[in-house]
Amino acid sequence: MEAKIFISRNALALLLTFLLCISNMEISLADTNTTKNSTETYTNYLKKACNSTLYPQICFESLSSYTSTIKTNGLKLCTKALTVTLKAASNTSRLVKSLSKEGNLSKAEAGIIKDCIDEMGDSIDMLKQSLKALGSVNGSEIEFLISNIKTWMSAAMTDETTCTDGIDERKISDEVMRKIRKTIVNISMLTSNALALINKLLG
Repeated sequence: MEAKIFISRNALALLLTFLLCISNMEISLADTNTTKNSTETYTNYLKKACNSTLYPQICFESLSSYTSTIKTNGLKLCTKALTVTLKAASNTSRLVKSLSKEGNLSKAEAGIIKDCIDEMGDSIDMLKQSLKALGSVNGSEIEFLISNIKTWMSAAMTDETTCTDGIDERKISDEVMRKIRKTIVNISMLTSNALALINKLLG
């Protein structure tokens, strides 16, 4: 009789263990499905938002790694877009300064690079002001702050365009000039996209 009870208890323990494993598997699958659905939702949100910009592919590529942070929050999306733009602009400014130190530049090329350094410095200042203001967007001042952000970002785009226009007008084909122009054009597109997102989601 005691042997039968012992076997029954073992069988019960095995059954409980089996049921617990099944339950854990179901929970794991549910979590996986929820995560997958959330990821798709966040990705689709970003794609839709980026489609409102002039350069949707660049928009998506520059922000797709942040979907889990952005989720479906318009303010977070605009903030991240502006943060990415500012970081890229700062890297470009350092690149231009580095290229300006090359000794084989003509007087005209050196002058254009100096102008670009100044313009990029102004652009970065405008982007920093915009990002700081974006972090304060709330309450009754929201319209005033958004208006200022749009003005500053438009000014940043003008600074960036002024630099590339200086290169285009003088028709300089030097490799250094082409490299500078390419990087600044990319910054202009990022700035344009960030401004478009702000206009759509916050404006």
